[in-house]
Parts: sequence; C-alpha cells; structure tokens
Amino acid sequence: MKEKFDNFWVGLVLGLVVPFIAFFGVYKWVNRTNSILEFISKLSSWGVQTTVFLWCILPIAFVFALFYFLHWDNAAKGVVFPTMIYTIVLLILDM
Repeated sequence: MKEKFDNFWVGLVLGLVVPFIAFFGVYKWVNRTNSILEFISKLSSWGVQTTVFLWCILPIAFVFALFYFLHWDNAAKGVVFPTMIYTIVLLILDM
C-alpha cells in the first residue's frame, strides 16, 4: 500500500485540496445564509480574511505529519509545494 500512496502527486493533490475543504467547513460552520462570495466579502470587511485563510492552511500540517510518520517521503514532498504557494499568496494578501 505504501507504493500506491507514497507518490509526489498524491501529496500535491492533497496539499491543493485540503485547504479548500477546510474553508468550506468554516463557511458552513460560521455562515448559513450568504453565498461564498458574500462570506469572503464579510471576512474582508471584518479584517479577518487573512486569518481565516491561514487557519484553513493549517490542516496541511496534519497531512504532512501523517505522511512523515508513515515514512511516505515522496508524498510529504508533494505537500510542501502547495503549502509554500499558499503561504506566499497569504503574505501578498496581507500586505
């Protein structure tokens, strides 16, 4: 089973998808009436947009830790790339 999931592309896909799933979870938990775009607009007007996006990136660390402890090094490498991209985007948004 290690050979099947210890793949750079598995880590890359999970690294790209997990933050969106986390954001959708936050959206459903906090907001029940507005659309996603209205919700993002409210987050921006409250000044917490970057903070919420940062918390949505946090689950990637758990995915990375899981791959690390399972010794799936190739999948862990795939998780690192989207994490760096999301972090750079958040730094640009916060400026």
